[in-house]
Amino acid sequence: MLSGLGAALAGVGLMGPAESALAAAKTYTVGKTTDVAVGSAHSYSVAGIPIIITQPRKGVFKAFNGYCTHQQIPLTALNGTNLVCEQHGSTFNTTTGKVTNGPARTGLANYKTIVSGTTLKVSL
Repeated sequence: MLSGLGAALAGVGLMGPAESALAAAKTYTVGKTTDVAVGSAHSYSVAGIPIIITQPRKGVFKAFNGYCTHQQIPLTALNGTNLVCEQHGSTFNTTTGKVTNGPARTGLANYKTIVSGTTLKVSL
């Protein structure tokens, strides 16, 4: 219903694309803060989308699409401060999702991460 309202308001110029996308966003509970240790990553499936949540420093949680942007291979490894695609070696920063080593040229899509007490939520 919200996505329809957002599209209708955007269609008549009362809401821009960013606001329309926000209206369509849905928040999902994915796990606990204790699932993701400092300096590590944890994979989840959220609404059929692979999501990786990292905690690059204490209390800071980041969520990214879990597929390498080079050839859509699932990211399954962590090397220091980088998520690693084991297929061709692309690496992505665990704080920003930006490419740190190719062949990937595009960074990872990131999602809003919400910490509520000890619960981790992601907004898609």
